[in-house]
Amino acid sequence: MRRSIRQIAVVGTVALGLGLVTLISSCGGGGGNARLRVVHASPDEGSIDVLIDSKTIASGITFGTATSYTSLSSGSRHLQMEPSDTATPVIDETLSLGSGSDTTVLLANFATSLNAVTLQDDNSAPTSGNAKLRIINAAPGLAPADVYIVPDGTDINSVTPVLSSMGFESASSYTSLGAGTYRVWFTQPGQKFIFIDSGPLSLSAGQIRSVVGLNNSFGSFSSTVLSDLN
Repeated sequence: MRRSIRQIAVVGTVALGLGLVTLISSCGGGGGNARLRVVHASPDEGSIDVLIDSKTIASGITFGTATSYTSLSSGSRHLQMEPSDTATPVIDETLSLGSGSDTTVLLANFATSLNAVTLQDDNSAPTSGNAKLRIINAAPGLAPADVYIVPDGTDINSVTPVLSSMGFESASSYTSLGAGTYRVWFTQPGQKFIFIDSGPLSLSAGQIRSVVGLNNSFGSFSSTVLSDLN
């Protein structure tokens, strides 16, 4: 059964490199190359394998982890995600990858309602002395959510959210931050009880990170940090 990919307009890791960084050439490619990364964000779906144009590029990806960026021919690419113990895709879609682009696809939502959420990544270098941070809400049990990005040690009661009522399966713009240690919190809208706490997040000048808010396999919440650049 085909499932839709929701194209998310990015308005505005520590990535676990389980993927294979491979150059894949096949018919239908455009000029130049693109890069693709897949994040497993479905709390009750088992490990998955990722195929492009019927070739496996990553296997055994578990919840809360991501592949490395994989270099592909740009153009129309056939994406499939399969449970590692079967050959039946849970995602079977066509992606259009622009030359020179970086794309992240999240396997999102609970296993009964899986979606492939496609994000266009901006890995252009941060301004001098700064880092860039993007927030992704992939927690189906906490949508929408207020999001705070604060220096570590901040009292949540002394600050307002930087993102209000952020929808499920949506992504923020990239926020420019000075090098330092920060914390990302997710709360219910208008509330100060913290459901997701990224823990201390150390950002160095030149780095780009994406913080993904998740439901975890126990029915509560967690997060993962993707290393987008440096």
